[in-house]
Amino acid sequence: MKKARGEDALIEHMERAFPGGGPLLLGPGDDAAVLRVRPGYRLVATVDEMCEGVHFLDRFSTPELIAGKLLRMNLSDLAAMGEARPLALLTAAGLPRAASGAWARRFVAALRAGARRFRVAVAGGNITRSADKHFSMTLLGECRGFVTRYGARPGDLVYSLGPLGLARAGLELLLSGAARAGWAELVEAFWRPRPMLAEGALIGRRGLASAMLDNSDGLYRSLGIIARLSGCRVKASLPDEACSPALRRWAAARKKDWRLYALAGGEDYGLVFCCRPSKAALVGRLLPDAVPVGAAAKGRGVEVEGYGGEIPVFEHF
Repeated sequence: MKKARGEDALIEHMERAFPGGGPLLLGPGDDAAVLRVRPGYRLVATVDEMCEGVHFLDRFSTPELIAGKLLRMNLSDLAAMGEARPLALLTAAGLPRAASGAWARRFVAALRAGARRFRVAVAGGNITRSADKHFSMTLLGECRGFVTRYGARPGDLVYSLGPLGLARAGLELLLSGAARAGWAELVEAFWRPRPMLAEGALIGRRGLASAMLDNSDGLYRSLGIIARLSGCRVKASLPDEACSPALRRWAAARKKDWRLYALAGGEDYGLVFCCRPSKAALVGRLLPDAVPVGAAAKGRGVEVEGYGGEIPVFEHF
C-alpha cells in the first residue's frame, strides 16, 4: 500500500491524534461524529472562527497561539450560557500550501493539548487549501438549564466579570511592532483569554443572572445587545476598579482614556450579566471580582455616564 501524501496524510495524522473516547462514540474519519447525550440534558452548540487579516496577522501569530485562542473563544460562548459543560469540537481550516505540513502538525498538537486541558473531545472537522489562513470551530456541550441574553428588566444591576480593554491594548502593541517587555499581560490577554466556565456555571447554577453574554465585541456593544433584546435601556458607569493597572499604564502611554479601551475593546471574552437587586449581595459574596458597570432602566439603548467621546463599535461588515 502506498504511503498517504498531501491531504490524505494530514487527515490520517489528525485521525491518529484524536482517537475519541468519553462521550464520543464515533469521531474523526467518518461523515459525522456521534455523541452520547445523557437523559434530561440539552445539547448546546456554538461556532466561531478566525481569519488572517481580520483576527490576526501572520507576522505576529503562531499555530499554537491560533489553536489555543480558537478553542478559548468558543469555550467562552459556552460559559455565557450558564451551567454548560463542553463535550466535543469540530474544526475546519483553510491553509496555504506552504502551511500544510509542519505548520499544520503544530496546530494539531496545540489543539490536542488545549482539548485535553479543557476536557473536550475532538470529533472531527475539515481542511482545504486557501490563499490565506482561516479557521472555524464548532463546539458542542450539554446543559440542564441555560441563561439567555434577553431576560434583563428595569432595575436590574449590570456586572462585568473578567478583563476589560486588555485585548485591544495587546492588539495595538502587536500591530505597532513595539517591544513587548513590560507588557506581557496585554499580549497574554489578546492571545490567551481565559474562558470563564466555572464562573458561568456558578451563575447558572445559583440563578444569579437575568441575562448574560460573553464580552467578545466590547462592553458598549455587549450592553447594547442586552438592551435591545431585553427591551430596556442600560445606564453604564465604569468605576476605577474596572481598569487594570496594565491597561491604565498603556492608556496613559498612548494618551488615551482607558474607558475607550474598556467600552470599545473587543475580544476580552469575560462575562457581562444582569441580576435582580435582591441578588446583589449574593453576587458580591460568590463572585467578588464581578464589577458593577451599570443598571437597566426603562427606555432603549445605552447611556455611558461621564463619557462624551465617540465609542466605535466593531462590525464585521
